[in-house]
Amino acid sequence: MTTKRFAYQPALDGVRALAVTVVLLFHAGVPGFGGGYVGVSVFFTLSGFLITSLLIREHRAEGRIDVSGFYARRARRLLPASALCLVAVVVLADLGAWDQVAHLRRDVWAAALQVFNWLRLTGTTSYGDLFSQTGGQVSPLEHYWSLAIEEQFYWVWPLAFAGLAGLALRIRRSLIVVLGVPALVAVVAAPVIAAVFGPEAAYWSTAARVGEILTGAVAAAVVAERGAPRWARRAAPACLGLIGLAVVFFPSASGPAYRGWLPALSVVTVVLLLGLQHEGGLRAGLSVRPLVALGAISYGVYLFHWPIFTLVDEARLGRGGIVLLAVRLGLTLLVAIASYRLIERPVRLDRRAPRPTLVAGGALTVAILALALTLPDNAVTIDTAGDAKEAAAIRPGGAASELTTSGPVLAPDQWRQATLPAPATDRPVRILVLGDSTAEATGGGLVRWAAAHPDQAQVTIEAAPGCGFVQGGTRVFPQGDQEISATCAAYVDEVIGAKVAELQPDVVMVMTTAWDVINQRFEGTGPQAPTDPEYRRRIGAGFAAATEAVLAAGAPRVVWIAEPPVNPFWNPVPSPQEEPERHQVLHDTMSDLAAERPDQVAVADLAWWIDDAGLAEDRAARPDGVHLSAGAAEQVATSWLGPLLVHAALTGR
Repeated sequence: MTTKRFAYQPALDGVRALAVTVVLLFHAGVPGFGGGYVGVSVFFTLSGFLITSLLIREHRAEGRIDVSGFYARRARRLLPASALCLVAVVVLADLGAWDQVAHLRRDVWAAALQVFNWLRLTGTTSYGDLFSQTGGQVSPLEHYWSLAIEEQFYWVWPLAFAGLAGLALRIRRSLIVVLGVPALVAVVAAPVIAAVFGPEAAYWSTAARVGEILTGAVAAAVVAERGAPRWARRAAPACLGLIGLAVVFFPSASGPAYRGWLPALSVVTVVLLLGLQHEGGLRAGLSVRPLVALGAISYGVYLFHWPIFTLVDEARLGRGGIVLLAVRLGLTLLVAIASYRLIERPVRLDRRAPRPTLVAGGALTVAILALALTLPDNAVTIDTAGDAKEAAAIRPGGAASELTTSGPVLAPDQWRQATLPAPATDRPVRILVLGDSTAEATGGGLVRWAAAHPDQAQVTIEAAPGCGFVQGGTRVFPQGDQEISATCAAYVDEVIGAKVAELQPDVVMVMTTAWDVINQRFEGTGPQAPTDPEYRRRIGAGFAAATEAVLAAGAPRVVWIAEPPVNPFWNPVPSPQEEPERHQVLHDTMSDLAAERPDQVAVADLAWWIDDAGLAEDRAARPDGVHLSAGAAEQVATSWLGPLLVHAALTGR
């Protein structure tokens, strides 16, 4: 067997440039790049090809692998920029950035210890769902999952390669075959992992993604032992085109990536890499100076882009669209260039012995772990009233018709007052809160108000976070569709009526926000906005069904809450859910229901009250722009909503 020399190939930097570009456009929410995460798969395969090529060359020349030297080179290559990014995130977080990110300290630790993908697997949010959150902030370190997979592989690979290369010599078999066996096993295992452990494991687990790196290692063995086949040169343009089609047509939250087929797709990347070993038009095109320059700094571009994207959003910049994209990309390039020239390249060219390098790397990692202790390990949760829940809970007893008062009762047309008086009643008014997470947050204030005024009200919350009342649709986001959980349909069809029958409330408060205003696709339609006739019809049917379920179960009065429009102050993911006209469709639907059944249905205009109180743009009142904080919810309940619901119960008895 002859050893082919592995030399620097500018076209491979061109591949890096294309890969990082599609990832950035995917993360920016640019239409047509819903499968941009395929760029990460290309990175995996290219990395396996390059690193294994170097290992083959070293093994052939020295007869061994200098494992400590390998680790030192990887530390010099990857750790400086990664450490800079993590330190910057911690410092900016301490200054107030990302204060709505749950467990940011834990994220920093997982990123520094190269286990971020496993941290994500312990949660419930899919990679696609990161781009469809209704409020709050996405962690600035979400992209570290892919770096973790790569580094976990390279902690093992030099030792594994040395063993496999030695085995190939002993049994007189081609290194292609010896490396091909584990690569084939890994590729075949990925769909099995998806089927057994679920789509998130298929995307985030190291075992399901290692096949993409190993196919690159096999390609390195092919080049080293036999040279790249000539046919690969002719197939390479088509392979690049197939990767492009995957970028355009793969959905972000479902599809092949979540069924374990990305390792199989990496075979296409392998053929592309083999084809680029030969002179040709594609190799020349990928070797142009701008692409090569971007490829050279692609690691820094990938590292720094996501924290920048989460900081520089439409709310802060005051501009969206192409202007926002240009500013984000420009800042990313500036930071990546500075990192490359001032930190990454000087450290990489430092040729000190492995031991001092590894000791310095370990010390730097420990320092980052210690620095992260300055961050609060807060969990951003929806307030559900805490200890007051039990004290304020409904205790069924007495018919609604027995509820009386000696004072005046205000009708719905008198509810627009900044502060409403709460009439005295002969027993506490039983209030049941239904709806999504905004109902849960708003209801938390009602619970604390009721606990402080046990003679006036009892409150129980039976919410379904993540569920709206529109049935039969699929949520549509710029990066892909999101199937609505079957739990949401059961909530309307089964849970609501059962809870009303059990608790016998005097009045039921119903509230929904983002999930019924985002775009949806229904059977036989394309993406629909709430202002479209079919979606509007579905809203009417869904609200009517929920209302009927409550009334049929015995509740005498339903109060729909006209929610304030969403204002996701610091959310980096663009979404139309903050458009007032979308929410107006919900408000009009509620008003129609109240007009049809004025003795049983009313509307409370929380949007008006929030605006009148000056809380619409107040981050302290709605930290994520969607849910009321505990203090704001209690303010709303005490001054207005609690007494309003008491009046509603008295007018509907």
